[in-house]
Order: sequence, then structure tokens, then C-alpha cells
Amino acid sequence: MILDEYTVIMEPPHPPGWRMPPHAHVQSEFTFVRQGSCYVRLGDQLYLLQAGDVIYLPGGVLHGHEPYLHQEVSFIVVQFPSLPDRLHRELLNTGDIGLYRLSALEKSRFIDYCYQLQREIARGLPHTDIQCRAFVDQLAVILLRCGLRQGEPDLTTEQQIAIDRALQWMHQHFSEQLRISDVATYVGFSPAYFRLLFRRAMGISPKQYVLALRLQSSKCMLMQPDRTIGEIARKTGFDSPQAFSKAFRQFTGVTPTQWKQTHMK
Repeated sequence: MILDEYTVIMEPPHPPGWRMPPHAHVQSEFTFVRQGSCYVRLGDQLYLLQAGDVIYLPGGVLHGHEPYLHQEVSFIVVQFPSLPDRLHRELLNTGDIGLYRLSALEKSRFIDYCYQLQREIARGLPHTDIQCRAFVDQLAVILLRCGLRQGEPDLTTEQQIAIDRALQWMHQHFSEQLRISDVATYVGFSPAYFRLLFRRAMGISPKQYVLALRLQSSKCMLMQPDRTIGEIARKTGFDSPQAFSKAFRQFTGVTPTQWKQTHMK
């Protein structure tokens, strides 16, 4: 039963002075602090959790909650079967647990996936177990990518909307002779400021993103026997077949012809 394997608990605020004695769960869990603050005790260690923090507790880890000052606190708790080994190992950034502090945008995404998971559990449609696992894995990825930010400030809502508009524009026009300055103008930023925000949001430069779009599109065309290298280069926005072949090899490690031979047996 999915209800036994996955649980999302949207807890009401606990009153000031609330505490939970040491206990352990059979399942693993993410505990997201929605408001307020509290301590989590693991053995002799006390960890302060504040609004926006998430703690990853693998199944069997003994822990308790203790009050911080005189604050109420509320949580979203997601309980699930153990994670795949790779995700589990990477999430353990503090001994036997994981501790993460989410930005405003990450908090919004985390909560949204929690609601989607809760709805999926309630509906109980075919393949719900696969969908629930996918949502839990998404929550784990949010935490892991949060750890890669290295203190960079998060985008504001307006900046994120502008980046989303830029992405839509890039997907529509990547096969043209697209200049990054044109995209920046489209969303109302200077080129330098747009590059800064784009890298902060996406983790790569706008130029690298457009190149990836072009090369992904070229793979689809390489699967069509009647397409020539020159035609593919032209239709994906490259200046010449040589420029296309060079970029393709740098991206995949093989030439377009070699990739086609491998994937079209």
C-alpha cells in the first residue's frame, strides 16, 4: 500500500515550549521547517533548525526535538522508503544526517513537490509508487543542488520570471543566428547582467545552454538517413559544417558521423 510507504504530514504549529522525546522512524524522512525554530538533538549534538531548513533523517536514526527560546514551530514531514545508495550518501553532509538551508525559490519548489506528492498518495492511481518515488527523488535533488550554491544570492521572483521568458525565447530561436545580447534585450537586461543572472539560475552560461540545445536537436536530425552534415549544421544554427562537427565532438567525444553509425544500426 502506497499509504504505508509514503506519507506527507502538514503539521499545525506546535506551541512554544513544545518538545518531542528521542525516537526513531523505520522509514527515512525529510523534515522541512515551515515557520519558527527548534533544536534537533542527536545524541549529544544539538542542531538549530530555522524556517527554511530541511533535515534528512535516514530510517533508524534516533533524534528528538527541543524548544528554541519561546517560539512555536511548524513542519512539513515527508516519510518514504530508503533512498537509492547514491542519493543517500550524497545527502549525508553532517555525520549520519543531512542539514540544508533553502533559498526562497528552493523553499517554494520544495513545498510544491510536497503538495504534489500528497495529492499523488491520495489519488492512488496506477503506477502511483513510481510517481511517488520520482517526487521524493526531486526533493532530494533540490537539497543536493542547494548545497552547490555556495552562498550565492537567490533570484528574486521578477528575475526568475525574466529568466523563464529568456529560456522560452531561446528554445524558440536557438536554430537561428541567435546572439545572447538579443536575448538580454528581449527580457530588458544588459548582456552582462543577464549572463550573471542566467548562470546563477541555470549553473551554466547562456552560450553553453544554446549550444546544448543545438546539439541535442542535431542528434534528432542525425537519426534521419537523408540529412547531410551540412544541412544539419545549417538548420541548428551553426556557421559551418566544420563548426558543427567540432562542437559536436567536444560535447560527445565522437564526430557526428561516428555518433550516427553507433545509434543507427
